Amino acid sequence: MRLRKPSLLIAIFVSIIGYFFTYPIHAQSVNGNWQQDLNVAMKKFIECESAGSNTSQCYQYMAQSLQTVYQINDFSTGQSGKYMGPNEIADVVKDGGKWEALGPAYDRNVLNKAQEYANAKKAVIAVYKSGETQGHMALILPGDLQISGSWGLKVPNSASFFLNNHDRSYIGKGLSYAFTKDMLRHVVVYGRKY
Repeated sequence: MRLRKPSLLIAIFVSIIGYFFTYPIHAQSVNGNWQQDLNVAMKKFIECESAGSNTSQCYQYMAQSLQTVYQINDFSTGQSGKYMGPNEIADVVKDGGKWEALGPAYDRNVLNKAQEYANAKKAVIAVYKSGETQGHMALILPGDLQISGSWGLKVPNSASFFLNNHDRSYIGKGLSYAFTKDMLRHVVVYGRKY
């Protein structure tokens, strides 16, 4: 009988230790300094755009915003250091893999879920893919839903880097600032799988 108790205790101890070593692999965290770091990135983005740089050079700030807030680097093409543009990002998240479609941005349940994901430290983006232009992406940020008069819905807190129109770029506004009502039916919200 005495041999079973130490064996049981060892098994429980090993299980607990195993849980803590595997937990960070499946969990996500938010950069504790994300607001300040995102403001710095926005400033650099606006400088890049204002300098008339090649648009692809300025993509990095939009793609890096995911890493800045959620510490994930899914929108880099690897060793080349090249960052994806909005349409490339739309293709990556649509393929499934590490991302899942939460649904269309015009669905209030999807918008609620997007804000819940962000507040649970899970990365969430909204994307609009365009066949004629470069499309657009917005990052959902931790925070609160905000009333949008233009959409007629409560929308999640977000940040958006507008390529070729940096004056519209923002941090901490409702998602409706990123997409016009005409675009809304083509905007899809994606959450990162963990």
